[in-house]
Amino acid sequence: MAPPGFAPPSYAHQNIPERYMHKEPPPPGTDTNGRAYFIFFSYLGLCFSLSVFIIYKLVRNYNVLSKSNTARLPDKRHVRTFAVLAALSLCTTWYYMFNYFRVSYQAWAMWRSRFDISQGQMHWGLWLRETSLFREAWETVIVGNARYWWSHQIFFFACGLGLSLEERGIRRGIKYTWAFMLLGQIVAISFATNLYLLTLLLTPPPPSPPSSTGVYRRKWLGPWLINLLSIVFTIYPAYQLADEHYWYHQKEFMPMLLTPHVALLVMPLLRAIIPQKYLSDSNVEFAGTVYKFIWAANNFGGGLLFVRVTGLAYNYSGARGIWQQLFEHPAVSSVAFDAIFCWITWGTWWAIQTRTVTERPAIDDEAEKEGAWTGAGSGRTDAVADGDSSLRRR
Repeated sequence: MAPPGFAPPSYAHQNIPERYMHKEPPPPGTDTNGRAYFIFFSYLGLCFSLSVFIIYKLVRNYNVLSKSNTARLPDKRHVRTFAVLAALSLCTTWYYMFNYFRVSYQAWAMWRSRFDISQGQMHWGLWLRETSLFREAWETVIVGNARYWWSHQIFFFACGLGLSLEERGIRRGIKYTWAFMLLGQIVAISFATNLYLLTLLLTPPPPSPPSSTGVYRRKWLGPWLINLLSIVFTIYPAYQLADEHYWYHQKEFMPMLLTPHVALLVMPLLRAIIPQKYLSDSNVEFAGTVYKFIWAANNFGGGLLFVRVTGLAYNYSGARGIWQQLFEHPAVSSVAFDAIFCWITWGTWWAIQTRTVTERPAIDDEAEKEGAWTGAGSGRTDAVADGDSSLRRR
């Protein structure tokens, strides 16, 4: 059984990673590698662009609500709370992410210097070309029971974000759910979750749809089926990755790791390219029942996984070994704090929702289905009246 500090597999007999051996000599003079730089900085650019896109939408919604004479803004304390949580989660996870980049380069340069490079010169392009940062990071945070205790939780929270985007986000008229899920996968799930909850707070409820009597044909299949399959193809691989077999078989490790990433993006991407009328659950009552089941299945599967991984980690290294892994490697720290902030964020949201319901009567389920919303601290409104986003108070 691999110890908590176990490094990724594929080591040679001389304890030198195979990926650092038999490399081509570095280019003479200044180290340049346009393709590697392009991929890396395109990734950082995508992270920044998605963040700006969502924050722009948030600011626009806030300005619309603040200028309205008929609708009130959500409680500013709630807005500040999730804005602060978003900033803290981003700064914490990416502080450790940049530390991971530094550690990865140092490890690469140390092994590479045994062959044909000098540590007196920076070889960023060569490092990026020869290092698969995505695979290396995930191997680091998964291989080892104590490390996986921290990282496996992020699969559960990614499922939770995806389900909430489908169950509440779509009903609230949030059409760019793909942006939140993609942002969560390439930046941090906790950061995307906080921005999503802020969007729920600041998005006016959509107009109530017309009566479905005689308009929609009752159907028992719909987007909920794709969402259910997404949960299955996320929880099952997460459960399998706790098995040491995948730690030592890289050809099987990567497909198992990529499956949840792809599965959770299927429905958001379909909504981005297919008209809404083809992706609607016309039988709202049935869909509501199904989503309760999906939530239960997600929580049950996540709970079983948590119990299994906790047992494996505790039996091998104890509670102290689990705690030590929080700061043992920056890649582990980044994912671990992502999970920690997810717990804080959803706990805060639950507390606010509970307190809001006790302070004022909640909108009944039928109103929620027809487009109304019980968002924490938001004014109760019926619809967006017209193109200038003026709102009519109930």
